[in-house]
Amino acid sequence: MAFITEQELREQWQEGTVNRFDFPAGTRFSPAALDFINQWRLDIFVGGECVSPEWPRVSHYSEGGLPYLATKWKNTPREEHS
Repeated sequence: MAFITEQELREQWQEGTVNRFDFPAGTRFSPAALDFINQWRLDIFVGGECVSPEWPRVSHYSEGGLPYLATKWKNTPREEHS
């Protein structure tokens, strides 16, 4: 059984643009590693099974456009509430 730390995840993540990580069955994660997974919305598979939540898809700036959510914003005047 392996125990993965935040530092190990960070090193693997910085080597490329990988958002999916595959680990052998029985792998466990430190609390800091779990925070890192949630912060960066990484897809984690342990023994072939996805153990991370399904993240909403938002375009990355390197994909040639604004994030999806940003395209829904409009420059409209602020409504005054009485």
